[in-house]
Amino acid sequence: MKVSNKLIRKSLDTAIDLSVRTKEGYEPKKRNFDESIDLIINLKDIDLNDPKQRIDKELILPNPVSNEREEKICVIASGELLLQAKKMDVDTISDDDLERLNQQEKRDKKKFVKKYEFFIVESSLMPTLARYLARFLGPRGKMPKPFPAGYGIISSEEELKNAIDRYNRIVRIQVKKVPMVQVKVGKKSMEMDTLFENIQTIIDFVVDKMPHKYNNIRSIYIKTTMGQPVKVEEEFLEEIGD
Repeated sequence: MKVSNKLIRKSLDTAIDLSVRTKEGYEPKKRNFDESIDLIINLKDIDLNDPKQRIDKELILPNPVSNEREEKICVIASGELLLQAKKMDVDTISDDDLERLNQQEKRDKKKFVKKYEFFIVESSLMPTLARYLARFLGPRGKMPKPFPAGYGIISSEEELKNAIDRYNRIVRIQVKKVPMVQVKVGKKSMEMDTLFENIQTIIDFVVDKMPHKYNNIRSIYIKTTMGQPVKVEEEFLEEIGD
């Protein structure tokens, strides 16, 4: 199913509207936080037993997915790279911290891995990271990847700066066990054009990876954290508007 840019924009606007809409006679809903906006793409007629039809890629979006710093990036480094990372407003752990983490309980390692979305590691520390945390990072798709699959293994200050900039705009696209993509595209407070550009980039990427392109798309939804999923479809929008 191919969808027009106009329909995507209309669906996005509806999803944002539904996050505050309430029943007649009631005050509009107020949220005490900036809701995230998710894009959901349901796929069809693909064989996930075929590695070529799976997706595991870090995709750079045109725009950041958040207006503010989030605890989504952790840099694992030593020496000068560690000092530079500390100046870049991201969480860090040193080579000594990594050794101490390895001495902790299994549940502590799981908690650490779960806390962050992306890990950037100095290349010389990658073997140690793999030895200590691969069994926790791997199943969650969080193992740092070298270019071109990812940007998580670095060896210079320039690479570190580029990686942090990219990871503020990166989402992880994974299709492994279930024929579906669900990914955060931004925050409700963001400009409509910013959100639209991110959504369009993800749809184009997923379609390009499919063997039969748009024919492998079953349905597309957009939703806010607390809102109702909105199907990107004219008939659905007409029903919602009634």
